[in-house]
Amino acid sequence: DHTMFRRIAVPAIHSGLATRAISTGGISSRGMEQLMGARRIMVKLGSAVVTRSNGAGIALGRTANVVEQVSHLQGAGREMLMVSSGAVAAGRQIMHNQRALMRQFQIEGPPSLPIPSRPIPTMPYLPLPEQISSHDCAAVGQASLVALYDAMFKAYGMGTGQILISVPDLMYTGPRKATCKTIEQLVRMRIVPIINENDAIYFEPAEGDGSIPMPISDNDAIAAVLAVEMKCDLLLLLSNVKGVFTGDPALPESKFLPEITPEMLKSGEIQFGAKSGMGRGGMESKVKAAMYATERGCPVVIGNGLEWRSILNIIEGHGLGTLFTSDVKK
Repeated sequence: DHTMFRRIAVPAIHSGLATRAISTGGISSRGMEQLMGARRIMVKLGSAVVTRSNGAGIALGRTANVVEQVSHLQGAGREMLMVSSGAVAAGRQIMHNQRALMRQFQIEGPPSLPIPSRPIPTMPYLPLPEQISSHDCAAVGQASLVALYDAMFKAYGMGTGQILISVPDLMYTGPRKATCKTIEQLVRMRIVPIINENDAIYFEPAEGDGSIPMPISDNDAIAAVLAVEMKCDLLLLLSNVKGVFTGDPALPESKFLPEITPEMLKSGEIQFGAKSGMGRGGMESKVKAAMYATERGCPVVIGNGLEWRSILNIIEGHGLGTLFTSDVKK
């Protein structure tokens, strides 16, 4: 229903669905139907999308643009869910600043007490740790990242909810269903769930109860599993890559694939490119996640989230990614 896009009160974005002819960019009619007809959409943002190029801190402009697009679609009747990386990068910046501040205290002494009328003996600070781990950064950065998302979505009148996933919990049916029940309640209340792996705590790999036939090692796999469990109509895996190529993208003879059908996946001819410089998941991880979801009825797009208006362009069929179509009827 194109009129839904005309009723939404988000003035900064105007959907091309209502204003211009759609260019399919090499996508089949079946693929266009799966993109345009998607109601429940999960958007997974890789570290390269939400993180600055130096790996420290959040790329505020790109993140704000993503929030604006997700708010636009949510207001237009879609049910939007987000899986976001970036906690480690946000925490790394905070920890860097905190370390510099603590070193200053060691030289100049601690700051004045906030209640000067109540003097109390001061104690010396403990020595600074020699190293800061990614788990430490995630613990600090997760609160900052979610607070940023919450403030940005509130500008569009949207509420958010935080879901921290412990990977072993997804490998067992009971905890996974409990997690999905909470997410479902948020979605039905028109609240945007912000989902992320709980990187603050290290977990040993879990075999689970056999209900998930895929190892879960990053947010790509988490997004694929939850997209299937939540019966999403579309999963967007956004990073700094254009999509899938016939070979190494650095080679001139490699061709970009705008669409990959179930028949192409079964041929085994797909090759993988290099991983992103920011996160753990590379192209192989994304393709495996895409195959898992499409085989279970959820189409997937591996696309470039660095481009302006990338989410709306993908859904409108203007390229910026590779669409994995599904032939499984829900």
